[in-house]
Amino acid sequence: MPPDIHLPPSAITLKEMKADLWRRAEKGSVGGFAWEYTHLVDQYFGQRVQEIGPQKFSFVLVAVGGYGRGRLCPGSDVDILVLFKRRIPSGADVFVQKLLFPLWDLGFDLGHGVRTVADCTSLAKKNFQVLASLMDARPLAGDAAVFESFRATFNTKVLKNAGRTFAESLREHNETRLAQYGDASGMLEPELKNGLGGLRDGQQVVWLSRVLEALEIAPVFLPEELNRLRDDQAFLNRVRTALHLAAGRKNDRLFFDLQPATSQLMGFSSVKASPEDRGRGVEFFLSRLHQAMTRIKTMRKALFQERFVNSDPRSLPVVALPSVQATPEGLCFKEPAKVTADIVLEAFLESARIGIPLTWGARRLVRNNPGRFAARLIDRSETLSSLVSIFRAPHGSVACEGLLETRLLPAIFPEFGDVEFLIQFNDYHVHPVGRHTMNTVSLLAGFVADGTGWAGEMASRVKDTDGLVLAGFFHDLGKGEPNHSLAGAALARDVLERYGCNAARTDEVAFLVEHHLLLPKTATRRDLSDERVAAEVAATVGSVQRLDMLQLLSLADSMATGPRAWNSWTQSLFSELYFKVANLLQHGPFARPDAARRLNETRQKVLEVTSGLDAEFVAAAVDAMPTRALLALEPAVLGAHISQVKELWDMVAAERVRALSGEGDKGINSIKTAPGRVALTTELTMAAVDQPGLFAIMAGAISLHGLNILAADIFTWKDGTVVDVFTVNEPKERVYTEELWLRISRTISRAMIGELDLAARLEARRNSPLVIGRNGPKLAPLVSVSNATSDFHTVIEVAATDRIGFLFDMARTLAECDISIRLAKITTIKGRAADVFHVLTNDGQRLLDENRIETVKKALLAAAACS
Repeated sequence: MPPDIHLPPSAITLKEMKADLWRRAEKGSVGGFAWEYTHLVDQYFGQRVQEIGPQKFSFVLVAVGGYGRGRLCPGSDVDILVLFKRRIPSGADVFVQKLLFPLWDLGFDLGHGVRTVADCTSLAKKNFQVLASLMDARPLAGDAAVFESFRATFNTKVLKNAGRTFAESLREHNETRLAQYGDASGMLEPELKNGLGGLRDGQQVVWLSRVLEALEIAPVFLPEELNRLRDDQAFLNRVRTALHLAAGRKNDRLFFDLQPATSQLMGFSSVKASPEDRGRGVEFFLSRLHQAMTRIKTMRKALFQERFVNSDPRSLPVVALPSVQATPEGLCFKEPAKVTADIVLEAFLESARIGIPLTWGARRLVRNNPGRFAARLIDRSETLSSLVSIFRAPHGSVACEGLLETRLLPAIFPEFGDVEFLIQFNDYHVHPVGRHTMNTVSLLAGFVADGTGWAGEMASRVKDTDGLVLAGFFHDLGKGEPNHSLAGAALARDVLERYGCNAARTDEVAFLVEHHLLLPKTATRRDLSDERVAAEVAATVGSVQRLDMLQLLSLADSMATGPRAWNSWTQSLFSELYFKVANLLQHGPFARPDAARRLNETRQKVLEVTSGLDAEFVAAAVDAMPTRALLALEPAVLGAHISQVKELWDMVAAERVRALSGEGDKGINSIKTAPGRVALTTELTMAAVDQPGLFAIMAGAISLHGLNILAADIFTWKDGTVVDVFTVNEPKERVYTEELWLRISRTISRAMIGELDLAARLEARRNSPLVIGRNGPKLAPLVSVSNATSDFHTVIEVAATDRIGFLFDMARTLAECDISIRLAKITTIKGRAADVFHVLTNDGQRLLDENRIETVKKALLAAAACS
């Protein structure tokens, strides 16, 4: 930046006052920032025009876009239009340069245009973005008559003639926004400006309300509703201001790592707050933000629905209800003054059946006093029956939006309202509790209605489908309590009893709510080859009917939670557990003699599939295998392991011969690959001679080469051989996979003999600008140790913010604590990436000593926190 001596007084004043404004804002004074910043820039232009002096031509300096709206955030562009009445005079370019050059010197992002009134009119008719920017035009300095000429021409020739075309362009633009930025009103990292529910939605309401005025069409919203919109817009603008300050640049995506600082600047937590209080502050902040964005999005949708949809009245469905009629604007009440609670509920049920929402006016009638209608509906069995019918109707989501927007559903069920906008500061739950709940209900209703596919076929076997849908509604209403499943079950039981629900359904719904995490937790954290696991689930569930209902609820819950809870890998784990439990419920428990018989049968089949190998080696290999391998793996897989181990030991023998000549050990290992049981996954079977930290080395080598580990099975043989089976996502570049496996093998070899520092290489990869890591909130790590989960192992769960090489770090730490890993599962716990280890001490015992357990926990917490 040039020295201030080259700046005019107006620019020097702007620079000094802007710096003072920034200092105050960074200390938390963001409330009036947009207005004050706008005022400073306005003041500059007024002073600068005077400094330049009188001109020979008439002009008006006009603020447009966000600057025209008076909503300048720290990173906002300053958009200016120099407007002339009929033609652009000579000398205009020199004037514009004198006007704008000081701002460029100060580092402002400027957008500017030099046009006539006719230019503006012509461009606005052709380009909806130009039209939108001119909607917010605000005069700053110059000839008022020029601006009045522009305003009159714009209203008569643009808004009246192109208003509907403008609305249609905005509708198409909104579809692009949804695809590019998402529905911000329900996202954990919302885009504040262009996401649906963001600032752009509020601006569209204002713009299209002006279009309606120009077209002399009745408005949709009352003045007090527009005032509430302005309040919500102002809140979003303050958030955007805080976000720009927290990021130190223009950025409209509220990323996880910026949420604590943004929340703090907004006053939801203090600088001295504990990490837990800061996390809660972020949750309160996001809850408030999503409420505002939901209201803004709802108003924008209503405006388009009621004034800019060309519906043919002749195509409207016939409504059988005597008090409700269908109009091009939506369903409305024939006699609003006579509307009762039952009529309101019937209207929403009709909306769910035919897919037409209630008009804004009809919803306003309910919204103005939802408690009055709810008072007539609470604790009535008919109400519960009608709501379930709405949930299950073909267009239930349309009606549910209205039930939420009018606040009728939260008024009927205050328990739902208590958690509707509750947000957990993690990247596991994609939506607030309310939206997640309604998505879960919608998915369950879809399973029931469809009747095809694996979920539909399962749903067709469920006797009480209404109870299943109710379980979906209640399953997360205990959120906020330490054990939300138990709290939700008690809540469901209390509510259903109040509503006169029969005891059988009440018990079933309460059971499903209490145990809705049983299948996901078991499938993703437990050793599914351990018969005790399936037996415990079967004992809890008790019947195939309940298992089907629990499986459907778990599927819908996981699918509605987000991609970290539901993907092809978790689907495969769910299915494996389901079929094992179903088999147990249908055919009875396994008996010990049966297990012994199956072991003998497996041994015999292994001998058969390895008939081409040395019989003595195969017999020794089978004896050396851990019992768990014989129970968990198919004979063909075991045969492949034996063949691979034979190759390994042949290489080791050859290497030992070379070592006698002084060439030294080469860190022998073997890698075999096969398609994973899930699409787009690969199974890596690695064999090597055991040594301390071997599993960590293998996991680190895989991570170093950019593969994501989904699960790991460790089989340590009695003869010192280790066969580790990793399931990984397929590499992005599948053309050179063979070379990739060779590189991983070489990496393992070098790390085994100490030639390669894997920890340092993984740290370098984490810090590389070429590597995009998973973006998520920084959360305190969690470590738990249990000896009750498994009969054979101690189970250790480590959950922390995800990072490249996390499994390596945890495995290395356990190795340093003389802990041997027998099984590892990669899952998600409380929004954190988590590794679940089934372990024994190096001498083959479970970890029972309390002092040693505490030492291991401290070591893992320290390692997990290093991110």
